[in-house]
Amino acid sequence: MHKKVYKFLLYEPVHFFKAGQYFANQGWRHKNIVNDGDYELFIMLSGAAYIQIGTERYALEKNDCLLIPPHIRHIGYQDSPDGTVYYWMHFFPTGTVTTSYNVNLAGKPAEIELPQVFRVTNFERLAILVRQLLDSANDKSVSQLTSNYFISSILLELSHQFIGTIQDPRKSSSRFELIKNWIRIHSHEKLTVAQVADEFQMTPVYLTQLFNAYEGVTTIHFINAVKIKQAQELLLTTNKSVKEIAFDLSFSNEKYFLRVFKQTTSLTPTKFRNSYSKTYLNNIEVDPTIPKPR
Repeated sequence: MHKKVYKFLLYEPVHFFKAGQYFANQGWRHKNIVNDGDYELFIMLSGAAYIQIGTERYALEKNDCLLIPPHIRHIGYQDSPDGTVYYWMHFFPTGTVTTSYNVNLAGKPAEIELPQVFRVTNFERLAILVRQLLDSANDKSVSQLTSNYFISSILLELSHQFIGTIQDPRKSSSRFELIKNWIRIHSHEKLTVAQVADEFQMTPVYLTQLFNAYEGVTTIHFINAVKIKQAQELLLTTNKSVKEIAFDLSFSNEKYFLRVFKQTTSLTPTKFRNSYSKTYLNNIEVDPTIPKPR
């Protein structure tokens, strides 16, 4: 069965409506609601959520993204566990929206394609874009246009990741792609160049030659870059201390983690976290009605 795909024309940015980060308690269910012309993106951070759109039911887990269209009733059909957290963001399209069960990889230049539901493949990259949106949306000194472009960037990123999952599988199954994906999967471990090389039965020198040829960096630089991307996600989506994050990602010590993070991002972890501090947080007790934009 093919997934339903929504196709948005983005000759100009979509119109941002509202967004936030929701913390659900044990037994929470999404309220019974119909969006009045606005689309909603529902991106899971942890736990599980059970959403019914019309007659279709979706069981969402970490890194799942659900697109909820307007004018269709949606409701939670099952209790969520404690610790369920998700991003939510609403927007109004500014161009034509069509639906299909086929993906056109050679579509219109300004067209993006999003399925009803799919698993985000590079969550660290998406998390930074979302936090930029949430920060700008809750900063009264920032123009509405900024939020419009941020949420449009999120749509473009999601479309790019979705298309990447259905590209020619021969391209994504090359040996070097397997090496990079293995590093991403094991990035929480204490990785060495020799360990990665041994896993793929090659010498450390040859492995680094591959990274220099295809990525323009050394193997250890790539390993650290992957770890720092995960560190950025943890800084933006958890309350863990810098020391705890350094430990989770198996850095030898906190000082080394601080040095690598600053070399990679030009910021300390604390300054990076504080750069995106204006996020609208809500739960069942704090869920005010936000008026539609004119």
